[in-house]
Amino acid sequence: MTVLLDLLTSGWISAFAIAVLWVETAALSLLSPEPLRRFRMLAANACSGSCLLLAVGLALAQQNPLWVLLLLAGSLAAHGIDIILRAEPYAEGFKRRTE
Repeated sequence: MTVLLDLLTSGWISAFAIAVLWVETAALSLLSPEPLRRFRMLAANACSGSCLLLAVGLALAQQNPLWVLLLLAGSLAAHGIDIILRAEPYAEGFKRRTE
């Protein structure tokens, strides 16, 4: 139990979670019929999650709050990119029809 608490308070548990996230991303990409295309679709989401997990790790380790804030901003930017990439196939449905 103390090992888990040490991992938690040191922030290293977020490093483990980030490693799991990227292994999952790689595995899902490799299992796809089009691995590079799948990786491009998942990368922004994985970057967003990585920034969030790193921010949590730094917060747990009581590091400089400025780094936490910057990582949260990075996560928001990566999330925005992810939304744009996911919305691309539906762009035609978002256009206004004026005829």
